[in-house]
Amino acid sequence: MKTVLSFILLSCPAQAISVANYSDPTNDRFTDDPSFIGAAYDFSGVGRSTNTTSTRWGTLIGENYFLSANHFHPDVGSQIQFTVENSASDPTFTYTVAGGFLVAGTDFWIGYTATTMDLSLARYTYSTTSADTLAETGVSGADVLMSGDRVAGQAGSPSDHTVGTNQLESFRNAGSTAMNTPQATVTFGTAALFDQIVTFENLPGDDTLTFTNYESQVASGDSGSPLFSVAEGSLFLQGTAWAVASLSGNFVDTTGPAGGSMDPLESRNASFYNYIGSYETAIADTISMVPSPVPEPSSTLLSLLSLPLILRRLFRRAQAKAW
Repeated sequence: MKTVLSFILLSCPAQAISVANYSDPTNDRFTDDPSFIGAAYDFSGVGRSTNTTSTRWGTLIGENYFLSANHFHPDVGSQIQFTVENSASDPTFTYTVAGGFLVAGTDFWIGYTATTMDLSLARYTYSTTSADTLAETGVSGADVLMSGDRVAGQAGSPSDHTVGTNQLESFRNAGSTAMNTPQATVTFGTAALFDQIVTFENLPGDDTLTFTNYESQVASGDSGSPLFSVAEGSLFLQGTAWAVASLSGNFVDTTGPAGGSMDPLESRNASFYNYIGSYETAIADTISMVPSPVPEPSSTLLSLLSLPLILRRLFRRAQAKAW
């Protein structure tokens, strides 16, 4: 089966992430409802740039640096905004993107600010497990949380953040033209540029691939958005959105098995994420180039100012986990 891979084109209008059984209370982070599927987790380190024509994603992984997609990262000189909780009226922190670097051999881009970002904002641990197969990642079949825009046909804003679910179902190796799925081996016209983990947008009744209650598929405009698994009750970064393959992009077996009908499982849309675990050394080398931040006003004062926000978040997380 040969497939045409469609990039999440940065020049296209933003489209809403597809989420099965979507509702504002359960899937819109900034509705700030107790039924939100991410209520038990800390999304404060997931930010978006404030450029109204091209709002882009950044995920904090250090005191003044964040991870995004090289092909769709916040522009240097633009503003990136983070919100401490899940209401658009909660305190926000906005920073100027001072610079950034491509992580060699990947689609990752590490952007940085000149000052330390507020200590109340989450910094995420990320996978350092190098892998050649999905099984080697340690998260095969694991439930994951996908983030995307919620406004179809518009650029979105820092307060547009939809969260859905899926499972990791395939792996694409750098340099390979083939990709194994639970029901077929897919052959692409070009080799993968870097390691990728893949989710499929399954349908109710699928038996080879698992349909989750809020099954999701990212869309144009979601490049660089984070893919999280959950480890010990906290968000754990697995990668950033890179590309999609859809039915319109021919991600479908048009012939089916010889003498038989087409397998409907081979007609599922797919989301591709640059897998972070395979690039620990390259990421560390890139982080070493990030200039040291200037604490403002001082690290001690920042800690004191952030303490009420941190305590409030811990209390709300405990409440959410009790639901």
